[in-house]
Amino acid sequence: MTTITSHKKTIAASAETIFEFLSDFNNLQDLMPNKVVNWNSTMTTCAFTIENMAHMNMAYGKNIKNEKIEMVSEGKNPFTYDLSTNISKIDESNSEVSVVFNGDMNAMIAMMAKKPLQNFVDVLVDRLQEKYS
Repeated sequence: MTTITSHKKTIAASAETIFEFLSDFNNLQDLMPNKVVNWNSTMTTCAFTIENMAHMNMAYGKNIKNEKIEMVSEGKNPFTYDLSTNISKIDESNSEVSVVFNGDMNAMIAMMAKKPLQNFVDVLVDRLQEKYS
């Protein structure tokens, strides 16, 4: 299992606000890095392509209200993975957020994918911070 963790960012929004925003896949397109193309989403699923990498399909997993959004691979994917957004309440109007990617990839794919996936999770957190700044 390959685990990639974003840097933690303080977001100027309540844990409830962040959880509600991230609970709809239609909202996530605004957070995606420029290398994400062919975005397609509903409220509970999404599919997209990371340029020069792979086509990905996700659905929501076990979410914990105002604390964690879990997205899991669904359908045809190059490997099984999950993507979790962890939300920690700082106070009524600030939260700390990080994103963790876990993927079941062979060593060769992990070596090639590590840098793009690190960039992917970091950009998600950065853009979430920008959205609420």
